[in-house]
Amino acid sequence: MPTYCKPSNIMDSSLCIKGAILIILCYLCYGSSLNGSFVFDDTVAIKQNKAILQVPTNYTAIFTSDFWGAPITSEDSHKSYRPLTSLLFHWEWIKWQMQPKHMKAINLAIHTINSLLVLLVLNKFKFKESHITSVSVKDIAFVGALLFAVHPIHTESVAGIVSRADLMFCFVYLICLYICCNTNKEGQQTILWFSIAISLLTFIGMLFKESAITIPMACVFLSFMLKGFHTFPWKQQIKALFCMQNILLGITTLSMTIFRLWIADFKSPKFRNADNPVAHASSLKTRILSQSYLYFYNLKILINPSELCFDWSFGCIPLIQKFNDNRLLLVLGLYVLLTIVILNYQRNCTTFVALGLITIPFLPASGIIKVGFVIAERVLYVPSIGFCYLVAYGFVCLCENEGFRKCLQIALGIVICVFVMRCRQRSAEWLTEEKLFSSALDVCPNNAKVHYNIARLATDMKNYSKAFGHYHTAIELSPDYDAALMNLGNLYRDRGDLTKAEIYLKRALEITPNFATAWMNLGIVQAAKKNFAEALQSYETALSHRKNYANCYYNMGNLYLEQKRNSKALQHWELAVALKPRLRQAWTNILTMLDSQGRFEKALKVSDEALKYLPNDSSITFLRANIYGKLGHYEQAEHLYKQVVAKEPLNYLYHTNLAVLYHRWNKITEAIDSYKKALEIEPNRATTARENLNKLINKLASKKRGA
Repeated sequence: MPTYCKPSNIMDSSLCIKGAILIILCYLCYGSSLNGSFVFDDTVAIKQNKAILQVPTNYTAIFTSDFWGAPITSEDSHKSYRPLTSLLFHWEWIKWQMQPKHMKAINLAIHTINSLLVLLVLNKFKFKESHITSVSVKDIAFVGALLFAVHPIHTESVAGIVSRADLMFCFVYLICLYICCNTNKEGQQTILWFSIAISLLTFIGMLFKESAITIPMACVFLSFMLKGFHTFPWKQQIKALFCMQNILLGITTLSMTIFRLWIADFKSPKFRNADNPVAHASSLKTRILSQSYLYFYNLKILINPSELCFDWSFGCIPLIQKFNDNRLLLVLGLYVLLTIVILNYQRNCTTFVALGLITIPFLPASGIIKVGFVIAERVLYVPSIGFCYLVAYGFVCLCENEGFRKCLQIALGIVICVFVMRCRQRSAEWLTEEKLFSSALDVCPNNAKVHYNIARLATDMKNYSKAFGHYHTAIELSPDYDAALMNLGNLYRDRGDLTKAEIYLKRALEITPNFATAWMNLGIVQAAKKNFAEALQSYETALSHRKNYANCYYNMGNLYLEQKRNSKALQHWELAVALKPRLRQAWTNILTMLDSQGRFEKALKVSDEALKYLPNDSSITFLRANIYGKLGHYEQAEHLYKQVVAKEPLNYLYHTNLAVLYHRWNKITEAIDSYKKALEIEPNRATTARENLNKLINKLASKKRGA
């Protein structure tokens, strides 16, 4: 066994000091990301997820919905089932009312804990027939944990709130590995309890993220190597693999897999071809060659995380269709290295263990099953443990050469500093959607989805010229991009060009005939063009593809209102709020109609129900105040008007109606003040305030002349 020369003082630091260093590094990397907002998938999975937003807690909704809030058994479901992650978000929402800073802080805390767990787990990696000494094991563990703490590939997992699922999967995974490292007895009692513990933790991990199903396989692999079975003749190795402990874990893993499929009603999710062109390629040769290159590309961004992107779909990585593609040389080199490692697993078990820790948690994203992405940096969070361990092992082995040690330690310090700076830079890009999407153009300028998201954001920011440009670019890059076609149509509608709007919406429907949202938007355009029969047919088609479509019922109500079919309109708005209780526009339309019909008592009951779901909504409170005023309940009306005026002091309508209330109440001075306030805010639009104020002043003047 070679003699290991003592490295620098950092390597000899106590476990507590090492832990403190890891904590500081984690904060240096990601502390600046805490002031960010909800970005990309955060909005859909958290802010717009009705299962998370319901108060009091609706556990049934959380445990029967997918990660994005749709019923897990519906045809439109993404089939990603992570109820414990959603439940964490729900509890945080109750506590902090959707403050991203707190949620990001929790992500950072979990990543820090995971970094500490990596240190503890790798400290236990002592393999038989290995030349690594006990001192070396500690050094490998520390270097591996350092790299894990600062690796820029983790930025999406830490800075993106929805990646909590990956953080929690890693947390459970590391606990299971730690248990595995501390369970080496062969007694029946130990085998039983070990199997129960790992199975239970795996099930919990699966409720955070589906990839946790790989935990038992990782534990079997690690236990096999730790117990030295890899040094036995191959017949004994096979016998060791099929021991009672592994059989129990295999049975429970199969049971959990069946349970998971049952939850999704044994249905697969539907992904667009552009989301994962490799998986949808018609040629088997193209799929195999391209998928092989993706393995290399994942390894590439682990080695060199200089180019990172929030989305790698839509041809960001061109397919490999021919054997003479130069990229296949890289793939061939990778497979040769893997073959060498596998063939020499008995002599160099540490490298083989690192390879296993990279590969096993990556299996769900490896193309074995069809997924909705090409590459996702977040799925490398757990496999990176094996990668960091491999690099740390190589570093410590090279440090055994006294001549290289000092240079290598300096190089390691430089790498850590560079990684910290890269993490801070990448975290800054995750602060807002504008920065995130713009950064993606440098990596994937031909990614239609990047242009689509930039256009969508530009629309929200009223930068319509930019939005038009990027939507057209997205469609040029991907002519069958149905969502881009639909949004471009909506943009033309909002800008008043109904003809072009209809053209683009119909193009989207030619590509995806069952696109319910596009059918609804087509109906809105047709209704605006007064083609009511066509609009109604489009709405009904949308509902045939999505039965419980609240927004569609709302727009159908608007269509019936334009046709003066008030009872039908009211019926459809009521259907809309029954399906989507937080649909403010439907509530306000119901209240406005009930008010116009003089059904004031009914309107009060409806407004009371609406405020249960939208307790701070000014428009509903304002309409409720109007009704109280018409019923002569002036004090209640005044109280509500003052509430909305305090929230929106520059809304001239609120001041106008408060003035009308005072006018009726015969509080003339207050009425004049409120009319004047409305005129100060909007002198051109507050015509009612001007007319009523003039009438009031003239009336007062007449009284004085008469006196």
